[in-house]
Amino acid sequence: MRHIDPATIHHSESHRYLLAGVAPRPIAFVGTVDGEGRPNLSPFSFFNAFGANPPVVAFSPANRGSDGTQKHTYFNIRATGEFTVSVVSYSMVEQVSLASGDFPEGVDEFIKAGFMKLPSHKIKPFGVAESPMVMECRLLHYVELGNGPASGNLMIGEVVMFHIKESAFEGTYLNAERLDLVARMGGPLYCRASGPAVFSLAKPTHPGIGFDALPDHLRTSTVLTGNDLAKFAGVKSYPEIAAVRDFWTGLLAPEDAAAPGAADALGAASAPDAFDIELRVGAADRALAMLAARIRTGAAAVSLRDELHRVAQAYLRSGNVERAWQCVLAEEGLA
Repeated sequence: MRHIDPATIHHSESHRYLLAGVAPRPIAFVGTVDGEGRPNLSPFSFFNAFGANPPVVAFSPANRGSDGTQKHTYFNIRATGEFTVSVVSYSMVEQVSLASGDFPEGVDEFIKAGFMKLPSHKIKPFGVAESPMVMECRLLHYVELGNGPASGNLMIGEVVMFHIKESAFEGTYLNAERLDLVARMGGPLYCRASGPAVFSLAKPTHPGIGFDALPDHLRTSTVLTGNDLAKFAGVKSYPEIAAVRDFWTGLLAPEDAAAPGAADALGAASAPDAFDIELRVGAADRALAMLAARIRTGAAAVSLRDELHRVAQAYLRSGNVERAWQCVLAEEGLA
């Protein structure tokens, strides 16, 4: 691991680390007007939400990295105390990039980037009509975070009106696929918050037993990842070894050799690549059956623990944490 003191490097290097490491970042496409009422539009990726009662968002129109001067958005908000935030969908991203150019003061980026103006209800700045969601904001606080090149200027605003397209809703709630938002990463990279990049993770409903309660052979496993171990550590209570023993007693009960398919099952269990294939296609039950057949015939591999961990991993990926526990506690159950 590299250890880097920001005091010893140029601010441009710190900037690169922040952009790459604090990612992905949502994009605030900020609309303002100057003292003469002229519109301005610019994207900022140092942006997030910070409360719901009242609803609050904040972003930072940082000073220019070249000379430390402040941007038009900063001056406009300081002058009027108002701004809009339009979220950025994938269908807008090229136009948003175009609007990020450092245009001269007074130039209307709505026109330059080809966006329609959405009139606000409670403030003067416009939102972006093409955006699936626009927030009208009034400035609550601003905080200058420095006074040199690339220093931040935190603008904290209360959302006083939401404008959300009907097409973004799935029933009562906003739908990620319908919003199809994009976010900024380091350098020229963006990411898209829809499709296979989006996954679900349920919030815990109870305190888990924790990593400290896991057996040593789990915490030191060369197969199981930190994500895998967290699923084990998230159970409400440690499994009963008696139940694990009953499971393995039933699984290893002698099979009727005359039963239909018994010979085929034994043959499949002995095939050198069959176990790996079953795991690759996510057939955890079949892989476990193969291990059981090997154990019954005394042909279990030297790496039985690792193989049990691999089967447990497959069960975890399918959401069957109980069966995964039965796999990793096999040694205790067979004792």
